[in-house]
Amino acid sequence: MIVADMTSNEIIKQRQGNMSKIKAFSTKMYPLTMSGEFDEINKINNDLLHVAKEFKLLFPEGSQGGKASSLIWEDRETFNLYIDNFINSIESIGISIENVDRVSLIENFNIMASNCGNCHKKFKN
Repeated sequence: MIVADMTSNEIIKQRQGNMSKIKAFSTKMYPLTMSGEFDEINKINNDLLHVAKEFKLLFPEGSQGGKASSLIWEDRETFNLYIDNFINSIESIGISIENVDRVSLIENFNIMASNCGNCHKKFKN
């Protein structure tokens, strides 16, 4: 995916698709955190991390629209901080998986979910 080669409508469609994938991966991961199925969680988390990093790139100037608030482009610094916090929390889940630490896995999943909610409250129309 090269954002510079995409039209605004393609970017918006890709952004919405990535958001749907983020939701689906998070929803699939949640019950697994309780079971401690680390191999399966690791696969989902790696996919989630990839999609989240790609998602961050899908907000270039001129791609306003969809369900994204115009505040994203007006306050890019805060938006980028929220996205970076989200990505960092996914990476922290990965560390919990590497350490086979179910307690920190659950804590980090909850932080990641909270980061989703915080961003939605501020930046979704």
